Amino acid sequence: MFGTKHIVLLALCALAGALGCVFLRKLELKKWFRLLLYVGIVSETIKVFYYILSNEKTYGGYLPKTDLPFHLCSVQLIFIALLNFTKSEKLHRALIAFMVPSCLVGGLAAILIPTSSSLGSPVVAFQYFTYHTVLVVYAVCLLLNREIGWTVRDYATALKMLAFMGFVAVYLNSMTYDVVEYAVEDGQKIVSYVSRVNFMYVVDPPVNGLPFLNKNHGWLVYFLHLAATGVFAVTLCYVKPIVKDVRNAFRKRKAEEA
Repeated sequence: MFGTKHIVLLALCALAGALGCVFLRKLELKKWFRLLLYVGIVSETIKVFYYILSNEKTYGGYLPKTDLPFHLCSVQLIFIALLNFTKSEKLHRALIAFMVPSCLVGGLAAILIPTSSSLGSPVVAFQYFTYHTVLVVYAVCLLLNREIGWTVRDYATALKMLAFMGFVAVYLNSMTYDVVEYAVEDGQKIVSYVSRVNFMYVVDPPVNGLPFLNKNHGWLVYFLHLAATGVFAVTLCYVKPIVKDVRNAFRKRKAEEA
């Protein structure tokens, strides 16, 4: 992390992100999501085939569970598909309300704190950094789009979906947790192999040594810190409508008292 290769990739992501924002601002809002769908399909196709072929001797055609699309950024593929095919305006609004903070913060975190595997192969590095840069670009453009008109209700929706995704992540990690045991001479079973996944980082921190997101005081404290970080990130994205709503409420109260 933050080695020469990582810094070069960060610079390229910043340049690509700036150009992407300029390009998207010239397109209609409806075309944004169709283009995002194409990028998501290409990105996931590259990832699936690369990881299967590179692990062919070990998995024999299976995708490792750790590479399933259940991280906060990769699960956006489901939301992207729904955006393109749903006719419900309510669902559409709820999805983009959550995608703004999750794509922005999640994408930036993935770029700044990449996994060790993402910096290995050139194919994976291209897929990883391109996909997350695109997510950040879309989030920034959606956040600054005046046609949408973000409200405090969108903020509440994003918080509800964040809580829902947090609980879903716990179940997903539990469902994909593998334990292989064998019996020893005294008849007791001892764990010989454990395969742990860490979708949405609800099990362990993304990297060791972080000042706030760590397990120095146990998992529950870490989970609460992670939840607080998520709430702070969502709130930060919706500061403008929150401040606007507070001001309007203050003015209304002042007018009633006058």
